[in-house]
Amino acid sequence: MARLLRVQHWVACLEAHVEPPASVNNFYNLLRAGYVHSAPADAEFPWSLPRLDLFARFVGGRGTTEFEVRVAWLDAPEGIRRVGTYGPLRVAFRRGETVRDSVFRFRNVPVEGPGRYRVQLRSVKPRRKYPLATEYLTVVQRS
Repeated sequence: MARLLRVQHWVACLEAHVEPPASVNNFYNLLRAGYVHSAPADAEFPWSLPRLDLFARFVGGRGTTEFEVRVAWLDAPEGIRRVGTYGPLRVAFRRGETVRDSVFRFRNVPVEGPGRYRVQLRSVKPRRKYPLATEYLTVVQRS
């Protein structure tokens, strides 16, 4: 029976650090994880989130698998607006490895305006892309 790749955890945070020493089975500290993130009071939209780290715990992977991350603004005036697609991102699974943790780091993620954002991890196959996990964020402007 073929193993099916699953994502057990998909967490957005503003900083993720690996506990030294870096090795095969890293421990990660996920810092400033939260649902609501704020833009400075003087920020003009569109604005950029300086750093966004996304932690994923994969279960059941094999070989090297490619992913992409799609970010969409859910509260755009016209409805849902895709903000960006990032990838391909690669994760290598070792033989016999049942669980693999990874952190994907993005810099200067576009923020079109205040409101809700969807951050979706998608598996990339030759002819088919499908979502594995979804995280949501809300961006507010400090007053």
